Amino acid sequence: MSIKVQGKHSLKAGRIKVLNVQPTYGLVSVDIHGHVNRDTNGKLISRYLKNGWNWNLFGPIAVAMFPIDSGIEPKLLDGDHRRHMFILTFPDAEEIPAMIYQVKDMEEYHELFTDINLYHRKNASPEEVYVHDVKSFRKDALAISQELIRCGLCVHGSSDTGGIVGLVPGKKTHSPRVKIGGFRRALKQGSQSTKLAASLVKATWPKAEEVKVELLEGLAVLFKLYPALSSSRSKINSDFEQWFTTRQALYEQRVVATDYKAAGGSVVNKAAACVARGIINDFRKVNSPNASRASKNKSLPLARINDVIEG
Repeated sequence: MSIKVQGKHSLKAGRIKVLNVQPTYGLVSVDIHGHVNRDTNGKLISRYLKNGWNWNLFGPIAVAMFPIDSGIEPKLLDGDHRRHMFILTFPDAEEIPAMIYQVKDMEEYHELFTDINLYHRKNASPEEVYVHDVKSFRKDALAISQELIRCGLCVHGSSDTGGIVGLVPGKKTHSPRVKIGGFRRALKQGSQSTKLAASLVKATWPKAEEVKVELLEGLAVLFKLYPALSSSRSKINSDFEQWFTTRQALYEQRVVATDYKAAGGSVVNKAAACVARGIINDFRKVNSPNASRASKNKSLPLARINDVIEG
């Protein structure tokens, strides 16, 4: 949770309307059930209990308590997976910890179920989770943090101190942020290909605050598939970098990625490869100062990227 609120609000402390009764903590029967409850997934239970029961990961289940004269038994609001896990771990237990909410009828019960499970819950973003993975010294997360530094990029999980992983931006350091999921996918093309892709994007849009991942992934695919584009001794390499930085800087990253993905076929689950095909096809058509179309067509065969997309 951030110490500071990001963005403005018009609320005044002490003047917020309070609704309903504050929930209480207590123990309820392990046999409590919900009404029209979501299906409980056995595979998830197996996965969550793979390494055993962890009290630090256990949150009390949520239970609805009705007026005594309503004749309605208490009902589970949220936490049936946790309830089953608790029963499996503590088979002799008769009661389970719960947060108990007071509701007046079944209509309010269903309304509260929706509010708890949909409207009033903000899941942690992949970037927030990744920053905490780094802080807990998970090996894969730490390895990726080194790749971020090599690429001159960062993952922004929070505005709090320590909430940025990678090359931390500063007055003399330009370090665009990147989505962690897309960066991980780009790394599948290799560390060097990803670094070249990041460098080219930063050179083309030197003031950009973020590197768009579809473009990063697409360029990483190109650099892996076509060595002529990544070799510093290649004439095609220098022509490609000059062409890309000059031509694409006229447009936003998002527009470039979207247009090239469409030109590359927009194949489902092949977005990065389609971006790559759109770029390479466009580059092959232009006249270059150091490489003829014939030499480019020979060094940059479309069959190579087509195999990736259609194979």
